[in-house]
Amino acid sequence: MDDNTIEIHDDEINVEEIMAKIRENIRRRQAAGELPLDPDSVIESPSKNCPAGESDEAIGRDLSNINANWDIHNNSYFISSHHPCIGTVLVKGRQLVHGEVRRYVDPMIFRQTRFNSSVVRLLNHTSQNCAELEHNISHQNEELTQKISQQDEVLTQKISQQDEVLTQKISQQDEVLTQKISQQDEVLTQKISQQDEVLTQKISQWEDVLTQKISHQNENLNTNIQNCVDSNFREVFSHLDKDIRLQMGLTQLLEERMQKGLAQRSTPSESTATPNDTNYFLFEERFRGSREDIKQRQLAFLPYFEKCSRVLDIGSGRGEFLEILKDHGIGGIGVDIDPDMVTYCRSRHLEVEHSDALTYLETLEDKSLDGIFIDQVVEHLEPDYLIRLIALCHQKMKFGYHIVIETVNPLSFVSFANFYIDLTHKRPIHPETLQYLISAVGFRECEKKFFSPVSDAGRLKKIEMTVDMHETERKNVDVYNHNIEMLNSILFGAQDYAVVGKK
Repeated sequence: MDDNTIEIHDDEINVEEIMAKIRENIRRRQAAGELPLDPDSVIESPSKNCPAGESDEAIGRDLSNINANWDIHNNSYFISSHHPCIGTVLVKGRQLVHGEVRRYVDPMIFRQTRFNSSVVRLLNHTSQNCAELEHNISHQNEELTQKISQQDEVLTQKISQQDEVLTQKISQQDEVLTQKISQQDEVLTQKISQQDEVLTQKISQWEDVLTQKISHQNENLNTNIQNCVDSNFREVFSHLDKDIRLQMGLTQLLEERMQKGLAQRSTPSESTATPNDTNYFLFEERFRGSREDIKQRQLAFLPYFEKCSRVLDIGSGRGEFLEILKDHGIGGIGVDIDPDMVTYCRSRHLEVEHSDALTYLETLEDKSLDGIFIDQVVEHLEPDYLIRLIALCHQKMKFGYHIVIETVNPLSFVSFANFYIDLTHKRPIHPETLQYLISAVGFRECEKKFFSPVSDAGRLKKIEMTVDMHETERKNVDVYNHNIEMLNSILFGAQDYAVVGKK
């Protein structure tokens, strides 16, 4: 009896025994290669961890196994019975059952067999192509190895030949260069020896000459230094003597004015004293500021008088602007009604006339001035006098030159509050008024400029925004800061302003 045949006895049917026989039959057929292995018992391909040779052998065995077992039809199976009486009937019945089962199973087996045959054909074709490709690659490698070996030998021979040629040429050139260097070395040695003797002689001669000249120059230098020192000392002492005399004169003048003021205060006529009896020089030193501060501020007006030759400073005071003009090579003359100011300016070698402004302007020729500067003066004047002064300035100036008038800014409360510290101040002049008066007499391109702002420390403080503020708080802070800015501009605006006009 065939091992693939399963016998079933009619007198005793044991299902467990039949299933055990079926399992045993499947194991035998799997071991014989007739059935595929159980998926649960498949072992991972050793090609993942095996060397290349062992992996190729395993792939060959797998390919042989696939070619041998791609057809999964079981044509060796047949049904039989050992029952003597009804065996034939049982076999027929079983065949009928077996036929009905195959009606459902055979289509699947047929499709699986066709799929297996297709896969096997593709694997065989791929395996054949891989073998051919491997053979071609091996053949190409051998050819390339041979060609590389041949080229290597040729290149080695060529390199060896070129190396010998270059070695010979280098040796020849080395000998030639050695000879030339030796010849040049002898020639240079001779020339250096000759030049050394000549230079030694010349150096000796020049040394004697220089020694004589240095000795002579030392004598002349000592004489010149002594003369220069004596001259400089005399000049310095002369200037110091002049300065001391000027300072003594000013000191005496100031002392006389102070004594005169004290004497007038001690007499019954004290109530008749006028502001002109005060020492305005000392007043400016205390309330207006130092001369250096005023000069630094007045430097802003210098560009309007560049390339001028005759600039008039009306109310020149202590002469700060006249000194600026002089330092920059610009001709300037001052006029002031205060004799102490005039004396002080002349002591500093500044050209200043002691006169009333209108009187002095009337003595000048028309169009004789190329610039006029009036600083902190107009607030001391009556309206009629101011209007007449501006008209005369326009009359005496040349065409195309500037007039600059600076005064106190009444738009700033802090400036207006300090206005009457000076008893000689008449009234502040509004910027618009002064600009109109200048343009009315014929000046053009009139513009206002504001100076001397109050420092931030003396202004009202704003509120700073913070991250945690709500929208309403931010709006309120914006309104508050806007109001503070308006108040600062009114209360603590620029303390001075200037109106600039061009004829």
